[in-house]
Amino acid sequence: MLATIILAILIFGYTGYVIYKRFIKKGASSCQNCQEVGCPLVDPAKLKRNLK
Repeated sequence: MLATIILAILIFGYTGYVIYKRFIKKGASSCQNCQEVGCPLVDPAKLKRNLK
């Protein structure tokens, strides 16, 4: 019985964490604030404007 409760807490906790990261927290699934060159969604023209 105790193992079932612990397993349920882990499953619901992980599910809540995923929902929070993907839907509730703003900007979690986008790369708009990414300034790294390796990010595939970085706009090179925007980077050049920000560096000037």
